[in-house]
Order: sequence, then structure tokens, then C-alpha cells
Amino acid sequence: MSDEASRSSKKDTQALHRRKSDASNIKPGMEVDAPEDDLGETDVSKPKVSDVARDEQGNVAKLVVKKGVLFKKKLEIPADRVESVDSRSGDVSPQGKVKVDVAPQEAQSLKASSKEEELPTEEQQGLLDETERVVPTHEGLRELEMARVSAEAKHSAPKSQDDQEQADQAPPVSKGKQLLRILGPGFLSGMAGNDSSAVTAYAVDGATSGYSHLWLMLLSTPLYQAIQYACAKIGRMSGQGFSTILREHYGRWLAVLATVALIITNVALIAADLVAIGSGLELIIHVSWVWFVVPVAVILWYITVYRNFESIKKIFIVLSLAFVTYIITAIFSRANWGAVLLNTFVPHLSFGFASISSAVALLGATFSPYSMFWQVQGEKEQKRPGSTKTQLRAARLDIASGVISGNLVAYFIIVCTSATIFIHHGQINTAADAAKALQPLLGPVASYLFAAGLIGSGLIAIPILLASTSYAVAGTFGWPGALSKKPWQNEGFYLILTVALVVSMALALLRFNPIQLIFWANVIAGILAPVMVALILLVGNNRKIMRGQRLGILTNVGLALALLILIAGAVLLFYGLATGRG
Repeated sequence: MSDEASRSSKKDTQALHRRKSDASNIKPGMEVDAPEDDLGETDVSKPKVSDVARDEQGNVAKLVVKKGVLFKKKLEIPADRVESVDSRSGDVSPQGKVKVDVAPQEAQSLKASSKEEELPTEEQQGLLDETERVVPTHEGLRELEMARVSAEAKHSAPKSQDDQEQADQAPPVSKGKQLLRILGPGFLSGMAGNDSSAVTAYAVDGATSGYSHLWLMLLSTPLYQAIQYACAKIGRMSGQGFSTILREHYGRWLAVLATVALIITNVALIAADLVAIGSGLELIIHVSWVWFVVPVAVILWYITVYRNFESIKKIFIVLSLAFVTYIITAIFSRANWGAVLLNTFVPHLSFGFASISSAVALLGATFSPYSMFWQVQGEKEQKRPGSTKTQLRAARLDIASGVISGNLVAYFIIVCTSATIFIHHGQINTAADAAKALQPLLGPVASYLFAAGLIGSGLIAIPILLASTSYAVAGTFGWPGALSKKPWQNEGFYLILTVALVVSMALALLRFNPIQLIFWANVIAGILAPVMVALILLVGNNRKIMRGQRLGILTNVGLALALLILIAGAVLLFYGLATGRG
């Protein structure tokens, strides 16, 4: 044996003895630290040693580690994984701290949702499979996060010749996938992205104000494009969530302001979507919507937390696409197309309280704060090929296709309800009333299709609303936040999500008129949206955050105009309330 090998063996032996000596100092109550936060040690609840198991000779054999208060986990760590023991007490860890080594494969196993819930490894071939992958859902973002972690692990490992040959022999992309990639995820997500509360707000606007707000839909399209592109660019250039950016660069108080605005909006919208799903089920089963709120909330909590969503996600997406029938129905609704075109291109202003509140709800449904948070988070995780310029161009096209398709559906919802309900001086007081707008095309089947749309879009939207709330709060307080980790690893993140759902469920059970609750939830979104737009303007023009890629002139003009319109709408609404017109 060479001198070098002998010295190496001696060092290994000394390290082993040192580890054994350190392990003997481990006591219950000590905090456990692992590389890359694999045990969730930066979370609100800390992993701690609960017991120390010893062998027959009295040596430490393994540590029993427990983590979590609501989402609990018990781990057994062999003593040979202990790297060091710091028995000194401190403010952060009064009992001391144990540092352990976690292998990369073990870390990946910990981060997966569970063995029976791991992501499928087979290549998805169908167009619908590709569609459900790109439509923005909480599950889609979780997959992006996990793909990023997996890619980082693979990137750090040496690439074998077999891996290179497999990459060189990648299967050809089908024409369906090529078309979908040209359209980008934005187009289909825009079609499926109008959640049930937004659809109801558009329907109420058409039934209340007729065609007079169609110009707002036309104007809001480029403005919403500017907002969402600005959010995407912020996420792409910063690589951080929006509340984290605010906390690190402007102080926690500004992050708290944005987060509070988001929480208020999201809680109202989650409650509205729970009521909308219940109303859809009432149309089909003829049982009061109230009875469905709690079961739906519990099921969605389980889906969002434990990720049992894969097998039914495509069903929800197909159901949410039911609202696309409004485009076809408009042709059969006998709408006055001269009046439609006139109101689309010529602004019609009415300062009556009903018209103003309806316009604010329309803007709130279109410029919803949660979509801004979600766009930043989603673009941060989205993998796009090419240079930064190419990536931003692809993001712009994706967003444009989604904004146009989503607003197109909203536009024709207003046309339909105007031509079928407003023209006959009707009102929307129930989901059945809103479904009447589809009767020119579908007759008695209209209520069932409308119900399917409410249910599908609501079931997709609520997990997104919950997750965006958790991301915002976690980023504000510097807690770890990721859907790709298990609940026990990110307990604070999932506790926020749980509390938000419970509060929303309680609000839904106060038994307000369902349509009024949905309508005013979007009014609240419209009132608070200016806060988010102003912060996007601030962040997007910060050279340090944007790494020299600040927002362009057109985007800034679009954001400024959107901000002015939103503020004007909120001021007029409060003026109406103050003067007793509301």
C-alpha cells in the first residue's frame, strides 16, 4: 500500500471515530440540518431529534427525527450519516444542532409527492395529453418545479454515451404537438382559463349593461397583454416569486401590502368559485348548492395538498372548455350586430352605479391579481429554449394567444347574455338564469352544459388561487414555498393554503345570494388590482431586478393606462357608494 493510500485510510478512520464521538453527544430536541433544505429545516416547523436508538454496545445506531405539527413526518437516519454535532445552545436552536448527509437520490425521493403519486415517466403522445400539460394549473406548476429540480440534478451529473445517443435519437414531434407548440400554452389556457366566477361576472355584465361594455373588453385585451407580459418578464429575469422580490428589494412592508391585497381577493374568489361549483351541481342534481360547499372544499384540499389530480385533470379541462360554446351561441342569439360593433369600437360611458359596479367587476375578472402572481411564478419555472431575447419573444406570443382567446370567450358571453337576457329586461339571480343565454343553440341542454363549465373551471381555478396565496405569504415572510415538496417539508406553505380554504369555505356558507357573492368578489378584485399593477410598474423598471432588461415603452404605456382605468373605476364606485347610489 502506498504512503498516499495509507494516509487516506488513516484520515477515513479518524473521520469515522470523530463521527461516532459526535453522535454520542446527540440528544432528543436537537434540530436536524441537511443540505439543500431537504428536511424542511428553514420551514416554520423544524425537524428535531425525537429519539436516539443505540446498539448492544451502547453506540448510537440511528436517529429518530420528527417534523411537522399538522403535516407530520417521522424519519430514521443511520448514525453514519451524521456529519457533525453542535451541542451549543443558541437563540435559534436552544438544544443544539445535528448536521446530517442526505444522498441526492434520497433527496429526490423525499421531494416526490409519494411513491404511488410519482410523475409518469412514459412519453405522452396525445394532443389532449399535451394540452393538459401546458394549461396553467397548480399541478402543472408542480410538474415544472419537479422538472427543474430533476434537470439540475442531471446537469450536475456526468452524461453517459447512452444518454447522448438517446438525446440524438429523439422521436419526431407529431403535427398536433407542433401546432400546439406554435400556439403555445397560452391559447388553450386562455380558452380554459376563465374561471366560474369570472364567467358569471361577464354574464351579469351583459345582462345588466347590455352591449355598452364591449369596448372595455376590446381595450382590456392589449392592456392585459402588457400586464401579463410584464409579469412574465419579471419572473424570467429575476428568477424569483413576486412577493420575494418585493421583500428583498423594497422591504417587507411593501410585500405585506401586495400580499394582503392578494389574500382578500383570493379568499373572495375562492368562496365565489365554491358557490359557483355548488350552483353548477344544483343545476344537475337539483339539490341546494349549500350542501356541496364543504365536500367540494375537502376534495380540492386533498387534491391540492396530496396531488391526486393527474387522472381527472383532463376531465376538468374539457369541462371548462364548455364556455367556448358561447362563441357559437352568439351566432344563433339574434344579436343586433350593428349595435355590437358600434359598442365594441365606440366607448359608451354611463355613470349609473349599476353600470360602474358592473364595469369594475368586469375589469376585476379580467385583471385578477392572482393571475399576475401566478404568471411571475409560472414563468420563473417555465423552461424555454434559446437566448433571453428568444425566451421573452416566446413568452410574449404565448401570453398574447391566451389573452386573445380568453377575452374572446368573455366578449361573446357578454354578447349572448345581452341578446337573450338584457334585451328582454331579465336579470341573473341564479345559475339557471345565466344558463338561459345558451338556449338559442342548445335548448334544454343549456343548463347542463353551463353547469359543466362552472364545475370544471371552478375545480381548476381554486387550487391555483390557493397556491398563489401560499406563494405570496411564504415569499413575504421568507418561508420555503414549493408545490414540488411534500407537505411536511413545507408545512408553512400548506398551512397557509389550508387556512385560506377554511376561511373561504366559511364565507361561502354565510349563504349570501350566490350570484351577488360571485359578482362582488370580482368587484373586490377590480378595486385591489391597481395595487398590483402599480407594483409591477415599479419592479419592472428596476434595473437591478431586471438585470438591465427593463420593461419597454409600449409595455409601460399599457401598464400606466390599465392603472388609470382601474383607479378611475374604483373612485367612481366609491363615489357611488358614498353618495348613496349603491
